Amino acid sequence: MFDTFKKTAKYSIFFIFAHLTLLNGAFAQLLIGPKVGAQLSWIDFEDDIDFVDSQPVLGYNGGFMMAFRVGERYFLQTEYIYSRKGKKYEGETDDALEYKMVQHHFDLPIIYRVDFKGAFSKGRSFKYYLGVGPNISYWWKANGTLKSSELEEASIPELEYDVVFGEKEDPAFNELVVRDPNRLQLGVNFAAGIVLEPQSGHSIVIDIRYVLGHSFLSDDDEPARFEEILDFADPLRARNNGIRLGVAYLFDTKISERKRGKTTRKGRER
Repeated sequence: MFDTFKKTAKYSIFFIFAHLTLLNGAFAQLLIGPKVGAQLSWIDFEDDIDFVDSQPVLGYNGGFMMAFRVGERYFLQTEYIYSRKGKKYEGETDDALEYKMVQHHFDLPIIYRVDFKGAFSKGRSFKYYLGVGPNISYWWKANGTLKSSELEEASIPELEYDVVFGEKEDPAFNELVVRDPNRLQLGVNFAAGIVLEPQSGHSIVIDIRYVLGHSFLSDDDEPARFEEILDFADPLRARNNGIRLGVAYLFDTKISERKRGKTTRKGRER
């Protein structure tokens, strides 16, 4: 499945640059640089779930960003980031239940953004933007902790577990089995941001996003279960949603300037 994500990411990036190259040579400008951020993620159940209360979880992400100008005010922006998401349940019928999961993802958000001009009080200018686009996410692995009255009866104050994807014969006591995982997930990004330019060719991008999940964690109705903890089941007909706040520092690769220089030299030679 990870090979599927790598192929999807490769073809997506290839499509982006092929599309940009064909669409617009006049505004050819590529900015690239690192990005880090914090995020709040939560689970949205498809069905009514009354035995747990889902809580948001604080996480983080990091990787790199690329922004390609496709018009005077338009950019196509993509990232390749590691994203630490999660979920947390508190019991409604079992007061001792406390379930936490850390989900490790690799995300490929693609945003088409429109820039607008703004100014500070002393005449200093900045840009702000609005954008929207798809989010491709690969569920790499997961782990977490579980507390419950059933575990307390067995004199286990807290169970640390790992998630196992797919069928497994004789799983361990601390392995949560997700029999039919949907590891390649799709969603939609809604973004707003501010672009500051401290010096020529450098940009600081500060953005906030709402990531609306589309794919379920599993297309099967079968929840995730522990082999020997029969009373607890984690519903997987659910989506990852979240809010992200990120900061990126981008460098202009000066594609447009190099192209203008080559054109000028050719003209002089003729």
